Amino acid sequence: MVDREHDQVLLRSDPRSGEYENKVPHKRGTSFTVPAVVGVEMKLSVDHLLDGDED
Repeated sequence: MVDREHDQVLLRSDPRSGEYENKVPHKRGTSFTVPAVVGVEMKLSVDHLLDGDED
């Protein structure tokens, strides 16, 4: 989830009983790898997700 108010991306995973067990915030200037359960290996930049594509 892109949270521009707090300048972060919140990665939620492991849904159980209507709640997400894992909620990991990622701050501007960092990047993170998409969880393996998604089925692709991909590293995402928080800045790019917050700012959008500038190309």
